[in-house]
Amino acid sequence: MNSKNIKYFSVGICAFNEEKNILRSIKYSLKQTIPDNFKLKEIIIVASGCTDNTVPKIRSVLSKHPKIIKLIEEKNRLGKASAVNKIIQNSKSNLIMLQGADTVPAANCYLNFLNNMNKKNVGMVGGRIVPTDNKGSFLGYANHLKWELHHLINLKYPERPKMGELILFKKIFTRIPPQTAVDEASIEPLIKLQGFNTVYEPKSVVYNSGPKTLREYLSQRRRIFAGHYDTKISYGYEVITFSSFSALPVFISAMGKNPREIVFSILVAVFEIIARFFGYLDIRFKLRSHTVWKTISSSKAIHKFSK
Repeated sequence: MNSKNIKYFSVGICAFNEEKNILRSIKYSLKQTIPDNFKLKEIIIVASGCTDNTVPKIRSVLSKHPKIIKLIEEKNRLGKASAVNKIIQNSKSNLIMLQGADTVPAANCYLNFLNNMNKKNVGMVGGRIVPTDNKGSFLGYANHLKWELHHLINLKYPERPKMGELILFKKIFTRIPPQTAVDEASIEPLIKLQGFNTVYEPKSVVYNSGPKTLREYLSQRRRIFAGHYDTKISYGYEVITFSSFSALPVFISAMGKNPREIVFSILVAVFEIIARFFGYLDIRFKLRSHTVWKTISSSKAIHKFSK
C-alpha cells in the first residue's frame, strides 16, 4: 500500500507498580493483528511513581524495540489523568489506543477498533470487557454482571455507548481535565462536542479482573461514581450508566435467574447505592479526592484469557 495512505496510531499504557503485568501488556500490543492501512507508530508507557520492578522490566524490552517503545517516568504518582495527558502530549500520531497495564486485549481487538476509524465521523471506539473472575463468588459475579450490564446498555443505546478499560480516540484535544478520576468518561464529551460519534465495538474483546475484597469493590465503585458525578456538574456531560432509570431495565434483564444469582444481584444493587451515596458526598462536600486513588491490588491477576 502507498505509504501516503497509511494511518499511524499510538498505544498509551499507564502503569503504577505493574511488574506482574507490564511485559504481558506490551507483548499483546505488539502481536495484535491490524488493518493493512494502519501502522503502529509507538507504545508510550507512563510509569508513575513506581516502587517495584515495573521500570526495569520496561527497560528490558525497550532495548529490543527502541524505535517503538517509549518510557516516560513520573517521579511521583500524580494520578491517571496526569499520565494520560503525558501520552496525549507526547504522541506523534493522530490516533491513540489507551489501555490499562492490567488488561489483556484479544488477538483481533485492535483490528476491529481501527476498522471503525476508517469512517470519518467516528472519533472514539470502545470494546467489550470480559472478566476472568470466578463467577461463583459474589465479587466475581458482581464484576461479570457489571460488564454484562455495560454490554447490554451499549447495544440498547448505540448513540451514546459507555466506554471502559480500552479505548481508541482521535487526538483532537490537548488534554483531559487534570483532576478527573474517570479518564474515559472525560474523553467522551471532548469527542462528541466536536461533532464526532462514539462507537461500541462488541467484537473487540478486552479481558480484565475485578476486586477480590468488598472494601476494594466499594472503593472502586465509589470512585467511579464520584468521577461521573464530577464530570456531570463540571462539564454538563452525563454517561449513559449514570442514570438509574436507563440502567434499571437492563439490570433486571442481565441479572441471574437462579436463587443464588438473584440474591447476588440484589446485593450488587444495594452496594452500588451505598457506593454512589458516598461518591456523591465526596464531590458535593469535598470529602475525598479521587485524582490519585489507592490501587485495587487484588484485581491485577488475569488468569485465563484468549491467546
